[in-house]
Amino acid sequence: MTDSPKVARGHPQACRPNAGLAMMVVLALAPVLGGCALTEVTVTESEDVVIAEAQLTINQHGDGGTSLGVYAYLHRTLSGERPDEVQGAIVRVSGASAVVHLEAADSGGVCLAPWEDEEEEENPEPDVGSCYLTSVAPSPFSPGEVLELEVVLPEGGTLTGVSQVPGAFEFIGLTHENGHCRIEPDTNYRFHWSEAAGTWSYISDTWIEGLPEALAGRDIEVPDSLYLTGFAIGAKDTDILFPGEYGLFDLGEQADADLLRILDDGLPGGARGEVAFAATDRNWVNWARGGNFNPSGIIRIPSVFGDGTGFFGTATQRTLNVMAAPDGPGMPPLCGPADAPAR
Repeated sequence: MTDSPKVARGHPQACRPNAGLAMMVVLALAPVLGGCALTEVTVTESEDVVIAEAQLTINQHGDGGTSLGVYAYLHRTLSGERPDEVQGAIVRVSGASAVVHLEAADSGGVCLAPWEDEEEEENPEPDVGSCYLTSVAPSPFSPGEVLELEVVLPEGGTLTGVSQVPGAFEFIGLTHENGHCRIEPDTNYRFHWSEAAGTWSYISDTWIEGLPEALAGRDIEVPDSLYLTGFAIGAKDTDILFPGEYGLFDLGEQADADLLRILDDGLPGGARGEVAFAATDRNWVNWARGGNFNPSGIIRIPSVFGDGTGFFGTATQRTLNVMAAPDGPGMPPLCGPADAPAR
């Protein structure tokens, strides 16, 4: 049960100036204030609603197969006396010929990674919501299909959202073996791919590992692994330089900036990275915000409506494993000719 609306009332004693300048101010304001008769102003209570942040990805594999990954992170706008968790919800995604149900999972897992460390640093006790997810192979949905998200809340409310999955895409000029390829040490490689129908942005991210060994002996602090992101804005922007055009959302320690300058010239020998390329829909782009990447402006644009708010974004994705190493026995094929370092 919510409290009654709060009412702010004018106090008559506030209209009694002592003398001099105060009297002049009151006389000047008299026509505006209408004799100091203040109008009652009602301050409404903020509404506690559920926010549903849902992402669905159709993974395209090199052998022609597909798999589906879906998650929904449910949390509330206000903490108050109610828990942030939204347990007991029914979450499902429907297409033309299939319905996929999401199951409750650990809130600190897929739904928050890889942003949970950044959030915990800014807020030692972050609000924790509820995570629902599922994975299916092969995918029951297809690129280009229109899908609907439905969330039935435990108290009876319903949230819905609709998205058209971006179309499929293929790499151009890439050589790989079972999703693995290599680049020469300290070089960049420019990935090219075909246009994905209906996409609003291509997002590529990578986990780079092996940097401490690759940069041993240099006077620089190097993490065990590094998460970087690259963006290609617009459906026709279909190439990106790896790793020269990838970066952090927010540069923290100076070591991060020093390390990025090294990566501008290419991936050091011995380092390796799993690189994902995702063609994302309008809903995804309009909700995504981080660092200087704010395609929706200051305010996120929702695509989930009903008894709450949020977004339902979809994507098609391809993943590669890239290592920096010279040719030799057991090495995967060269991804392709090296590209000049980013400047």
